[in-house]
Amino acid sequence: MEIYHLRYFLTVARELNFTKAAQALQMSVPPLSQRIKALETELGAALFERSTRHVRLTPTGERLVPLALSIITDFDALPGRLTAPNDHTIDVRFAIPELLGTDISHRLTAAMTDLAADYTFALEQMRSADIGASLRSNHIDLALSHIPASGSGVESVVIATEPIGVLVDATLFEGRTSVRVADLRGFTHIQGPKHWELALGDRAKAALSGAGISEGRGRFKTLDGMLMMLRQTQGFIVAPFDSEGLHAVDRAEFRFLPVEDLNLNVSTALLWRTNDPRFTQLAADLAARLPG
Repeated sequence: MEIYHLRYFLTVARELNFTKAAQALQMSVPPLSQRIKALETELGAALFERSTRHVRLTPTGERLVPLALSIITDFDALPGRLTAPNDHTIDVRFAIPELLGTDISHRLTAAMTDLAADYTFALEQMRSADIGASLRSNHIDLALSHIPASGSGVESVVIATEPIGVLVDATLFEGRTSVRVADLRGFTHIQGPKHWELALGDRAKAALSGAGISEGRGRFKTLDGMLMMLRQTQGFIVAPFDSEGLHAVDRAEFRFLPVEDLNLNVSTALLWRTNDPRFTQLAADLAARLPG
C-alpha cells in the first residue's frame, strides 16, 4: 500500500463519483478505478458500493475515512515537524465547518492570537458530521462544529447560536424586513450542499411543505450554482445571515430576510478530546473567549 492509494480513496469518498474524483486528481477514471480496486484487494474488503446510479461507502470504507485522514495528515506534517524550531508551544490541529459566522471567525482569530505564546494552530475545513470521528481517531485536536458531541471521548460546549433566514431576489418583498412561510407559497427551496449541515428540523419542513413550497431537484455543491438557480427561478436559499462564505453575495441583487414564524437558527459548538489534559485546558481558555 502506498500513501497515494489513501489520497485517491479519500478523494472518491469525498466526491462519491469516480468521474469528479478523477477530475479533482487530474487523471482519468480507469487508472483511478484500478488503484481503488488494488487497495480493496490489499485490504481484503470492498470500500465502495458501485452501480450505474450511485457510489456509496461500505461500512469498511466509512471506518477507513478517519484512519486515512489521520495517516495522511501525519505524513504531510513530517517535514514541518522535523524542521520546526525547538520551542515549548503545543501544536493544535483545529477543524472548522464551511459556514462559520463572521463574528465567531473574528473571535476565533483573536483568541488564537492571544494564545499564540503557548499554542501553534493549524486550521483545516471539515464537515461537522466527520468531526467526532476525527477527534476520536486523533486526526484533529479541537474543532468548531454545527453538531454537538455525542459518545465517549469527546466533550462539547455551545458557544454561539446564529439566526438563519432566506436569501431571495432583491426585487421581491420590497419594503419588507421579514417574511412569513405563507409568503413563500409557490417558491422553490434551492438546497445547498449537505456539508452546510443546516438541518431545518421536522417542524420547519412540515411548515414549508404545508405552504406548498417544493424542494428543488438535487443539491448544489457550490454557492455559484445556487445563485444561478436563484436568478432563473422564483426560489429561496436557507442560510445563516452572518456567514463569511456568503459575504461575497451582491446585496443589490439578493437580500436576506428572517422568516417570522419559523425562528430558524444554527448552533456552533466547541469540541475537544477528553483524554489529553493539554487540550482540555485549551478548550477552557477558548470557551472563555469565543462566546459573544
